[in-house]
Amino acid sequence: MFEVSDEVRRVAREELMKGPPAAALRRLAQRFDLQRTNLAWVAAEVFDNMFVPDLQAIWEWDLEGRGDGHSDAELDAMLAHLRMDLPRPRVLDTLPGDRQGAPDLMKPGASR
Repeated sequence: MFEVSDEVRRVAREELMKGPPAAALRRLAQRFDLQRTNLAWVAAEVFDNMFVPDLQAIWEWDLEGRGDGHSDAELDAMLAHLRMDLPRPRVLDTLPGDRQGAPDLMKPGASR
């Protein structure tokens, strides 16, 4: 199973900030010997607003340049909406402090 390392994540962020996604993803593929499936998972780790259609666009991209799949220009257009470093609300910030008003789900006599 592929796991995105901290190094791959760091390099991916740097590359994707430089320019169009297709060129950046191709450089990542060459540097880390990645195929489309793993490139999509790298992108999912880096972009904050990535969804299944975005993953599928990368899976169906012509990474090897054989004329099969989405062109670089098509992929760039499909991924143009993706962003990094979007503010993320913290779940704990939206909950009342110390579970105020939350039902107690512990059985009587059970210890925490």
